[in-house]
Amino acid sequence: MSNLRLGSTRLSGADGVRAIACLSVILHHLSQKLIMPAQKPWLQELQAVLLLGNSGVSLFFLLSGFLLSFPFWSAYLNNDPYPSLRTYTLRRAARIMPGFYVSLLVCLFLTWRLDIPMEYLGRRIAAAVTFTSGFHYTTFFPSDLNGPLWSISFEVFCYLLMPLFMAVFFLLGKRHSFSKAILFWVAVFGLVLAANALIHHWFTPSEQGRGWDYGQVGGAKFWMPRYNPVGFFGHFTIGILAAGITNALLQRRSRVERLSKLGVFDAAAVLALGLAGLLIWRMRHAGEFDFSLQQQPYLFPVYAILFGIVLFSAPFSRYAGRVLDNRLFRYTAKVSFGLYIWHYLFITLIEKYGIQDFHYSGVRDVWRWLGISMSVVVISYAAATISYYAIEQPFINWSKGKPFFRRKRKESSTSAAV
Repeated sequence: MSNLRLGSTRLSGADGVRAIACLSVILHHLSQKLIMPAQKPWLQELQAVLLLGNSGVSLFFLLSGFLLSFPFWSAYLNNDPYPSLRTYTLRRAARIMPGFYVSLLVCLFLTWRLDIPMEYLGRRIAAAVTFTSGFHYTTFFPSDLNGPLWSISFEVFCYLLMPLFMAVFFLLGKRHSFSKAILFWVAVFGLVLAANALIHHWFTPSEQGRGWDYGQVGGAKFWMPRYNPVGFFGHFTIGILAAGITNALLQRRSRVERLSKLGVFDAAAVLALGLAGLLIWRMRHAGEFDFSLQQQPYLFPVYAILFGIVLFSAPFSRYAGRVLDNRLFRYTAKVSFGLYIWHYLFITLIEKYGIQDFHYSGVRDVWRWLGISMSVVVISYAAATISYYAIEQPFINWSKGKPFFRRKRKESSTSAAV
């Protein structure tokens, strides 16, 4: 969806942000394996920055809110009919379910073949299949082998909430009113914060068995309710607001073109990226929930807001969007879902059955760590490429009414290179 075009405007920068999100999460997981005290001071500082790469998860929610709400905003501001929920649901299901289910099945098969004990197995399988894992700490992690799968149920919950609020949004007030629409979504953001506060008050688990010392279920119990689907809709909502601003700018083309020529959007995107980097640097030694609203993870909401600025600035920039959407980042964005749902499985298998010291804070030699990490990245890109072309893309084509496997038309050498 990051190639979406309206008129002559492409949502440039979205691929770049997706690639940053994906690569930062992978680097976060890999950097956990290096013994920090054994490294030189400058390397310890760099490792502390990489450990905050888990904030890339927030960017995935931000991007989903931005891209999925875009056609709803466009329809609202242009007084067009409410977008088809059937099309929306079909495309979301086709994008998420095939890759996720295959990854889950592989993890379950390995759990069985390797005789790995797994608490609450039946409950966790049922919750994973129905995308309800995120509502209780016993089901939070669908698999002990592939931790990052936890976020998929959170995403699906946000996929459901967004069109429901959009339906209210379409029914209330005067159409075309951008200011009222923005106020509506600011109110939704406030409602999410209020609901999240009540969740913290009513559903904080007991301290018994709570913590990473008690395995993944104990870790999930520690994370919740700081991590909960309602709270994460706040990250999603920031993306929705960014999409609204982008649509409003599209309707003011002459003014936007003047500002673009002056470099205003380039400056905004670069400044936001710089501040996001500075925020990561300043918080590199802080606790996970030290700098956050309502103890939400990922430097919420400041980190998401800064990248929200990038998302609505880059499409109108002269250079920033093109730099973000470089060739490597565009390909990474294309296979990002596969990278996300496969990379940690390889890390876990290497840790358990390959390299004994490749565990949390286990590797002392940085060059050895770098070699192992590069191998993981290469294997992950290969698996993600296979996942995209063999599993994900056929269903994406089908959801758009195209042949399940379609042949590419012959292209000129120049366009093929691009």
